[in-house]
Amino acid sequence: MKRFLGLALALCLILGLSGCQVITRRIVETEAENGASAGEPALYAHSLELAELLEEMLCSPEYFELMGGSQGVSDLIIPLMRSDLSQPESAYLITLSEDALPLLLDGAEADMEGFSPGLREFLERRMLQSVASILNAQQGTETLAAASILTVSDAWAGESLEAGCYVLLNYPDACPVMASFWGGDGLMEGTATMLIGEPLDEDSVQGVAALFQQLGMDGIEVKQLEINED
Repeated sequence: MKRFLGLALALCLILGLSGCQVITRRIVETEAENGASAGEPALYAHSLELAELLEEMLCSPEYFELMGGSQGVSDLIIPLMRSDLSQPESAYLITLSEDALPLLLDGAEADMEGFSPGLREFLERRMLQSVASILNAQQGTETLAAASILTVSDAWAGESLEAGCYVLLNYPDACPVMASFWGGDGLMEGTATMLIGEPLDEDSVQGVAALFQQLGMDGIEVKQLEINED
């Protein structure tokens, strides 16, 4: 497991740092008081906005023609193009303890002893964004490549977070969408991607917790969010 985490982390960081990860990014002005902390309803709403961007991407064959990719990657993406991401069946908020990401880095045998606090903080932020990619990497490199194409990002001015977190949207007939959120000083950022395959053993708080625990991440808190089905 340590060897897998190390390889997956290195690959995910390379994808992110080199710009190979395809992200549609925009900054949205919100009506929230400048610097206001985003609550559960806002995080859920922003998760749906990111899922909407993913669905728009999936409905655009021209986008995938532009991105290219191997036949294996295309074979993974084509069935997903029928996904309806507008109405999740359930949603979960996942928050991490302060030492969860450092423990994940330790599990990957990443030696950061000589790193400055600033560089360590940067890598931990990259780790926060890379958890979904690490989960997809368990399905193989082509799955990771497909998920990297199916990745979107947004930013919301006027909102912030005390600590990074995730929202997992689960669908009855589509792959789950995992959104990660982070940021302070009046600007919150979020990235979302699809978890390709069947990563959840069960649609429950325990099932979501087990998804993170398989990466050796302890000290996580999972809460099921209320969904407005109107």
